Amino acid sequence: MAARSAFEDLAPTLLPDGSLSLHATTVAVDGRALVISGPSGAGKSGIAAQMLTLGAALIVDDLTRLISRDEALWAMAPTDAPIRLELRGLGLCETPAASPAPVAACLILGSSAARLPDPETMDLLGHAIPVLRHPVTFDLAAKLMLWLRGGGVDEMPQ
Repeated sequence: MAARSAFEDLAPTLLPDGSLSLHATTVAVDGRALVISGPSGAGKSGIAAQMLTLGAALIVDDLTRLISRDEALWAMAPTDAPIRLELRGLGLCETPAASPAPVAACLILGSSAARLPDPETMDLLGHAIPVLRHPVTFDLAAKLMLWLRGGGVDEMPQ
């Protein structure tokens, strides 16, 4: 049996208007969206909750809509979706809604093969989107905030 691709793990659905629906939670940091993906129960909402306490804003939990606009891929909540975050074991928490934002990267929760991985991208609606792979760890939210605020630096300084 062949391994599933990162794209398949997002459970993509092409909608009639040409947008794409993904099983993912999305946050925004400084106007840049991070799409957080992984299987049910992987920790998408938990990482988003930690990022919110560090200053991120929630675009949507669990079901992200992507559209191609202005030569960028934009993440947003589906029409009329309530903006609330699932706090596993506690319930749902209403949060302020973040505006749609251009996608900076897609995080895939799970093992990472390398300490300093080679850059990887995924094609979403014709846009090459950087892919980050990382297991859920106590410091992941802080690392993601730094990565997003730093512009997603791919190389270590020499």
